[in-house]
Amino acid sequence: ALIHFLGGALLGAAPQLTYRYLLERLSARGYLIVATPYQLSFDHLTTCDEIIGRFERVAPDLAKQYGAVPVVGVGHSCGSLLHMLITSLFPDTPRAANALISYNNRGVGEAVPLFEELIVPLFSDTDKNGSKLMKAAIEVAREQYNGEVPSDEAILKLLRSVPVPIPGLNLESILTPSLVAVPAPVRQSLTNLLTEPAYEALSNVPVLGNVPSLLLQSLEITQQIPKLIDEVEAGARDFVPTPDAMSSAARRAYRCRRTLLLQFTNDALDDSEILEGYLKEAESVMKMKRPMITIDLQRKKLEGNHLTPLLGPAGGEGWGEKLEETLGGVLDVVGGGSTSNDDFDEEDAGESKNAKAVRETLGYEQVERVVDELITWLDEGSL
Repeated sequence: ALIHFLGGALLGAAPQLTYRYLLERLSARGYLIVATPYQLSFDHLTTCDEIIGRFERVAPDLAKQYGAVPVVGVGHSCGSLLHMLITSLFPDTPRAANALISYNNRGVGEAVPLFEELIVPLFSDTDKNGSKLMKAAIEVAREQYNGEVPSDEAILKLLRSVPVPIPGLNLESILTPSLVAVPAPVRQSLTNLLTEPAYEALSNVPVLGNVPSLLLQSLEITQQIPKLIDEVEAGARDFVPTPDAMSSAARRAYRCRRTLLLQFTNDALDDSEILEGYLKEAESVMKMKRPMITIDLQRKKLEGNHLTPLLGPAGGEGWGEKLEETLGGVLDVVGGGSTSNDDFDEEDAGESKNAKAVRETLGYEQVERVVDELITWLDEGSL
């Protein structure tokens, strides 16, 4: 099967970074993975449209390479909500199954403390909300992370975006392009002596790998903040559809035949149990139209919290293996570790007996349990 993955709010903009370990572990089990990044918005329907468009651009090439494969939606938090909406409101985007992890459907007022009292008044003022400054700073950072001296245009935009303490002072009339322009010889010297050597040195750091690439990917997350500020300034006060409308969509239009709701023991943000009730109503609606149809709806609970799927090493399996090798070796020397010989069975052959102890200590053994649960469920459905 092909797993179409959507991450949570904000972090879903760079799933290849924030969910790398989870996705690599699923890929290692033999599944194709398409992780679609998306920019968070108050308008979930537009976001769903963009996600579907991006997925459909790669689907034909994947079909040519691998043939017709069933598509399984897997989402975390907001990504689960978006998969639910896609399955309910976009009938031309069928899914063979959905695994919805830490499903969450809350209004902005509940999800963001003091939204109306603090956020709205602050972000509704164009001159004070900082959106322009953040956008300009992100553009300067992007050029730096690409190994370049920031362009004159980017520097000018950043300087003009800085708030001024004197009312009525117009920086645009003071900061002219000629005033902030970096002379070509100086720019070339900075490039040769500082920017390029630093970029090359950081591109192959032991363990960390390509640091500039990691920083560039992190900007995909950061750049959503000024975008959301702009939406509040334009009048956004809640998600579209509203939480009530999304619940109604789940009850009346959800049409996936196999669904796994995966929640964690310590997760106050999880709405999986409520969704389960809605999907049972949807099952009744489907059976009224097609009495012979079979629906498989399961809800499982694992140890962990709302952030558990994010706990793997940011560098993926490679970092995990190095951590387990290094720290596991230390545990071997000092005689530490929490994994007893009784827990270390034949399935762990070839693995240090302390590797699992390292994963437990650093928290990402819980991710392994998420992967195991997903694989078991996929195998049960022959996907």
